[in-house]
Amino acid sequence: MDTAELDAVLASFVGKPVGSGSPTVAPDPVNQPMIRHWAAAFGDGNPVYTDPEYAAKSRFGAIVAPPLMLQTWTFPTPQLVGIAERGGAPTESTGESPLAVLDRAGFVGTLASNSEYEIHRYLELGETLSVTTVFESISAEKTTRMGVGRFITWIATYVDDTGEPVAVQRFRIFKFRPLAAAPAAAKAGTRADAKADAAEADAPVAAEAEAEPTTAAPAPGDKIAVGAPLPELRIDVTATLVVAGAIATRDFMPVHHDRDYAQAHGSPDIFMNILSDTAYCSRYLTDWAGPEAAVKSLAIRLGVPSFPGSTLVFTGSVTGVEEAGDEHVVAVELRADNNLGPHVTGTATLTLPRT
Repeated sequence: MDTAELDAVLASFVGKPVGSGSPTVAPDPVNQPMIRHWAAAFGDGNPVYTDPEYAAKSRFGAIVAPPLMLQTWTFPTPQLVGIAERGGAPTESTGESPLAVLDRAGFVGTLASNSEYEIHRYLELGETLSVTTVFESISAEKTTRMGVGRFITWIATYVDDTGEPVAVQRFRIFKFRPLAAAPAAAKAGTRADAKADAAEADAPVAAEAEAEPTTAAPAPGDKIAVGAPLPELRIDVTATLVVAGAIATRDFMPVHHDRDYAQAHGSPDIFMNILSDTAYCSRYLTDWAGPEAAVKSLAIRLGVPSFPGSTLVFTGSVTGVEEAGDEHVVAVELRADNNLGPHVTGTATLTLPRT
């Protein structure tokens, strides 16, 4: 199949649902053990996730699930046998899809690049989530240092037991032909190479600089000023941390837990998954804003990878403050840098009770 024929086949999927078109129902209701596992994996001590007494007295009135767990709830139960051969897909796919078409055409590498959430409300224990997903766009071929590939974007709408929407997500991946396998001591992990990879893979690249420590932002309840910095959060990335995050988010892509597989697909090591990135962003926001804060939106783009042996440094600042009834509506810019450069850049909106 030549490029023109491939273009035509891929274009036929745009606007159509992923899979059968029927909603995907979460295999389990929202439950405390999974929330506790998730919170432990990301060091998120927010008591509204795990402390019933505290949560009952909070604005939420009961235990709630972390808002960025949405994908985690709706992933199917994985069939671990053959998962590497399926490129990390948790189950055998049924029917045709652009991902299968690209796999057959040699675009077997998969990297997440963007994730954007609009969150209407938090989920409570016992609720069962469903999601309907539609392909929004498929790019033309792009040549990057990762290899030649295409960006695929889909829109996921999450609904509760009654069919009421609770969140909408736009998610983007890069499907590519991997270059030659990276040896364990590969220089692919150098700053120059990683920054070039990020630039060519449609990820933002900032000026080369070390993250500067910031001072604490005003405490929630005080006047929150535009330009106020958020305190720095440092995360030492280890292999254990990477694997724990992948398991807690139920992401069994081998590049996040199998070093041999990762190296065979052009990476010098396993690397953090994008669901872990959104989890750490959520923790960063509520560590600063407090457990009464509600994350209403988060949009991130990935840059350089996050490998074991590095340190992620989260920084941010307030970019907007509005008053809506009895709440502050706060807009934030945030980023996480490591020794290779910018790993995550993004924006978020959260609400805080006025006191």
